[in-house]
Amino acid sequence: MVLRIKIPILSAVLLLSMCCPAFSVADSAEVATDLWPPFRIAREDGSLSGIDIDLLALLGKRMHIEFTVERYPWARCLKYMKDGTRDFMTGIAKTAEREEYIIYSEIPYYACRPAFYSRAGRSWSVEKYEDLKGLRVGFTRNSAYFPKFDNDTGLKKNAKNSEKQLLEMLTAGRLDIIIGTDCQVDYDITEKDLDAVIVKEPYVPDYSVDLYIGVSKRSRWRYRMKELNKVIKELVDDGVVQRIARKYIKVSEPCPIAR
Repeated sequence: MVLRIKIPILSAVLLLSMCCPAFSVADSAEVATDLWPPFRIAREDGSLSGIDIDLLALLGKRMHIEFTVERYPWARCLKYMKDGTRDFMTGIAKTAEREEYIIYSEIPYYACRPAFYSRAGRSWSVEKYEDLKGLRVGFTRNSAYFPKFDNDTGLKKNAKNSEKQLLEMLTAGRLDIIIGTDCQVDYDITEKDLDAVIVKEPYVPDYSVDLYIGVSKRSRWRYRMKELNKVIKELVDDGVVQRIARKYIKVSEPCPIAR
């Protein structure tokens, strides 16, 4: 499935093409992504909506870029960024491994928190990190949450390909607990009417999952990082990203916007 966001190619791009042969008037930038509501949401017609899609439309308008957004499994998105066959990713957390092949925006455009979720009515609760020991913990493959969990080889971790799988396995009793980012999992629980079935555990790691725009180090668009950083900062500082988020996050207090 391919979603193309059409942005008019204005005089700024024509000027860029004259001074920098790597770019041309007809160029577009390719974005690799996967579903991750409320940031990337699948519509019934197969197209995408969400915070990241609206953000890309604004970035494209201000930078005069035509983005082509293509949906792949998350692990393949990272592979494409590594080998340079795709230019951008959105909603990506920063890790040392990824920094080897991705240039991150200087500031995050959004921030979530890692959280743990279990079935309602369980006879135990997770009050501290050590309470995870012995539990079957589900997580999304190739995702980064917080260092202590990411590097812990002593837990009974179960890697799955999507948050959707995690929620299905949790409700079916095939997992004891799952980890996710609160702004995404809270959205899914509400949308799927699972508020009476799945509960958030008391233990909340003191860690922020900052979300960035990433550019492949092999992409020619890396030469416009200074401009990209300027536009992202303007959109965050002016409250534009927060207003976008409020369109999709149906809670009284949205996840904090990183500043």
